[in-house]
Amino acid sequence: MPSLEFEGTIEKIFETNVISDRFQKRDFVVKVEDGQYPQEIALQFTQADCDLLDNFKEGDNIRVKSWVRGRKWQRTPNDEPKWFNSLVAYSLEKTQGSAADDDEMNQDREQVPFPTNPPSESNNEEDFPF
Repeated sequence: MPSLEFEGTIEKIFETNVISDRFQKRDFVVKVEDGQYPQEIALQFTQADCDLLDNFKEGDNIRVKSWVRGRKWQRTPNDEPKWFNSLVAYSLEKTQGSAADDDEMNQDREQVPFPTNPPSESNNEEDFPF
């Protein structure tokens, strides 16, 4: 599965969104300085990893690694298909200059462990297209 790694600042952390009794996700936005036009990139954690964002706060400088996932969705065979992409984070660590560094100047970076296997795809017809 393709992956992506970059550094930036956490702009927004959302609450966990429970989609069903079998699926939940938690979105967050990372601002990446890119010359004159900074990029604000939406990512997500899924399932049990949603709580891992509790160790971070808006304003933290971080390094994030994510899987790039894509999926085709078509309600009926007669409908035009649509494609959706998502960035599912699997590694997140604070870097120098984080908001938390003001209080913890002499402590090492905090790193949260994540699984090394990508989340499995489900073929359930009730699944949402993301």
